[in-house]
Amino acid sequence: MSNNDEPEKLSGHGSNFTRDKIRVEIPAEREPTYRQKIPSGYDPMGEIYLRGRAMRNMSSGTMPWWVLISSWVLFGGSFLLLLSTAIFSKSLALILYLIIPGIFVLIVLRGTLAKLQTTKRRRR
Repeated sequence: MSNNDEPEKLSGHGSNFTRDKIRVEIPAEREPTYRQKIPSGYDPMGEIYLRGRAMRNMSSGTMPWWVLISSWVLFGGSFLLLLSTAIFSKSLALILYLIIPGIFVLIVLRGTLAKLQTTKRRRR
């Protein structure tokens, strides 16, 4: 042990403890132990994960406004096109084709409502 570590010399009136012998050790910053690995979009499971992540971000309202607007144009436009085709052709079979674009429209609607709610919270 060094002279600095002995407790009887560090305290009391007869100690040889001076300001020069003070040491402060600051630990280095640790990197986070968990890093979210973004999978590759080229393998099938990675593609499914990335699509789910994009839809989750879109439905939670964390996407930028331009992404929401372009999603409305893309998904809402395809939904309205299929809806108008189903109405004018009076075919019940085309209504089944509205299920897939309808799911995307619901996701975009949920994202838009979440984005509007976060905007209202920020204003308050």
